[in-house]
Amino acid sequence: MSSNQIDIEFAKSWDLSHGHFSKGIAERILEFADENKIKIKSALDICCGASNLLEVFHNHGIKCEGTETRQGMIDYSKEKCPEIAYYLTKNMYELPAKSKADLITCNHDIVNYFETFDEWKLFFKDVNKHLSSNGMFVFDFYTKYKLNGWKETNYSSSEWLDCITSVKPGLYDKTIITYTYFINCGDHMVKTKDIVVESCYDNHLIIDELKKAGFKKVIVVDEKLNPIEPNDYIERMHIVALKK
Repeated sequence: MSSNQIDIEFAKSWDLSHGHFSKGIAERILEFADENKIKIKSALDICCGASNLLEVFHNHGIKCEGTETRQGMIDYSKEKCPEIAYYLTKNMYELPAKSKADLITCNHDIVNYFETFDEWKLFFKDVNKHLSSNGMFVFDFYTKYKLNGWKETNYSSSEWLDCITSVKPGLYDKTIITYTYFINCGDHMVKTKDIVVESCYDNHLIIDELKKAGFKKVIVVDEKLNPIEPNDYIERMHIVALKK
């Protein structure tokens, strides 16, 4: 089985086993926008995976675009949601050159994959540039408090996908996470693996850089997008950044 076909099978398995979580977040994002009188007519999801967020936005009549670094993920998403525009990018932080959106999302700690803080800062500036004048940016990340010294191995299982996750500290304050997946392909299982290196920085520096990038309001929220007071002991921080 080719690597592209494995990516397609993985996307399908992820969709079936974990897609409900992202769909719940998507609904809450739209509720938050409505509560704050933010009109969402277009959305861009960075590293959209199996398009779980975009599928919800599309079903609400929103014009959607998504980026991905894996062709297999795009191929699966196109089969599921052919009306959505997808862009294959070399780097996770890349945005389509001419795209403008009322809503930009980047979920599941994708920003932790950016290797340097300069990439975080560049990404924030690019997101702000690609947002409409009343736009909203929603993302989350593992905090420095969570990543520092994190060491853990766990196992999760569903009808479609089994996963062994191994986390250990790396060099230069990095954290190495190895995901070993066993994909149910009907009459056999396929094994595949992802190894990611995650980094993070002080929460206040991240919030400061969002403001320097041009966001007028930066709100720390919980996973249901309810505003909370920022503190140094949050393990995963969710952010809503507003352009005005």
